[in-house]
Amino acid sequence: MTDFEGNILSVAIIISSTFILVGLVYLLLRHRDATVKLPVDREQLIRIPAFGLQQQIQNLQMDLMANIMLGLMIVCMPFAISSIKAHIVVGNFPWLFFFTAVMGLIYCGFKIGKQFSKLTKLRLGHTAEIATANELIGLQALGYQVFHDIQADGFNIDHLAVGKNGVFAIETKGRHKRHKDLKKTKEASNKGYKLFYKEGQLQFPSWTETKPLEQAERQSKWVSDWLTKATGTPVSSTPVLVFPGWYVMSQSKPPFPILNHKQLVGTIPTLKNQALTQQQVDTIIYQVAQRCLSKSEVSK
Repeated sequence: MTDFEGNILSVAIIISSTFILVGLVYLLLRHRDATVKLPVDREQLIRIPAFGLQQQIQNLQMDLMANIMLGLMIVCMPFAISSIKAHIVVGNFPWLFFFTAVMGLIYCGFKIGKQFSKLTKLRLGHTAEIATANELIGLQALGYQVFHDIQADGFNIDHLAVGKNGVFAIETKGRHKRHKDLKKTKEASNKGYKLFYKEGQLQFPSWTETKPLEQAERQSKWVSDWLTKATGTPVSSTPVLVFPGWYVMSQSKPPFPILNHKQLVGTIPTLKNQALTQQQVDTIIYQVAQRCLSKSEVSK
């Protein structure tokens, strides 16, 4: 094999590994976008404080990691090419190293697939919670005090709203909208993405669930028990389950409100959970704020 052919083959072997992994990510993105979409449009959400800075920080973190990897490739690539070329020219190809590299690529591909799946779920959950938080701003204008991401005993309460008509533990669930479901219903509007509550089940177009109902009730009970103990007076928390972006309907009476995020401001003030005096409201708000503060200090 000539020197030139050895150079070309060496470079091809090195570059192909990068293209394989980049190609895998590209295919995963294409598959995700072709099959599902976020339940709400992120661009139409109200910008939360420091949202622009958060985006800049995330972008710079990605750029930083990319430049670190690029630097490592620039340093290592000449030596790798030289080593591979030397083996090719003398006709002693390092098959052991080659198979080790292939196994490494397969392992990295597997890890990328798992991490991509987790990232997709986190992106969905983050978008759903931001959508709910956006709507809860309207409750604050009505005199409610709203808290987010309250750390409990091994889990978290997504949102907690406190007003004179009671305490509301709001659990937000993000669910992707599947393109095939819209085609199946033959509806061109978002009403094609309907969620029905019927006899203890959440019925989506292609699947059913019960765990979110159980989780919302369990977490609301924890809030009731905690605030009752913390304030020294009985506190009854009402669970509220929110599915941002879904058209929510009930075919039987649900045990507690199951809503689209746009229904929060119109629904919560009408609920008659527990009549609280202003002093009780202030006491509850103080305890929740103290818990949020103490958990933040622990995490630091």
